[in-house]
Amino acid sequence: MGKDFRYYFQHPWSRMIVAYLVIFFNFLIFAEDPVSHSQTEANVIVVGNCFSFVTNKYPRGVGWRILKVLLWLLAILTGLIAGKFLFHQRLFGQLLRLKMFREDHGSWMTMFFSTILFLFIFSHIYNTILLMDGNM
Repeated sequence: MGKDFRYYFQHPWSRMIVAYLVIFFNFLIFAEDPVSHSQTEANVIVVGNCFSFVTNKYPRGVGWRILKVLLWLLAILTGLIAGKFLFHQRLFGQLLRLKMFREDHGSWMTMFFSTILFLFIFSHIYNTILLMDGNM
């Protein structure tokens, strides 16, 4: 019996490597902080920008607040629609023909990640509008 992919996949060394990689990436995710419950400031680029765009730093003017709320509502709606129809159905389903995205499998995941992407893009659009007006 020859050694195929399953032999190397189930080998103890590959299991140990996966365990050590999980530990390494865990440190990387927690911004090189080994204590996950500590309260330290971390710079999380995309997610922090989206969180700040939706919840924090609202300007004083009512018009700017309405513009900001409309932009993040439009970003969420655009992300959901683009995630479902553009990424899930067209890109992953028809173009790449991935079986894991057949029918509606994985649609919520792609919709979530595309919403994060579009919130990030629309936050930069909002910041550009503020810069052009001189309010930033």
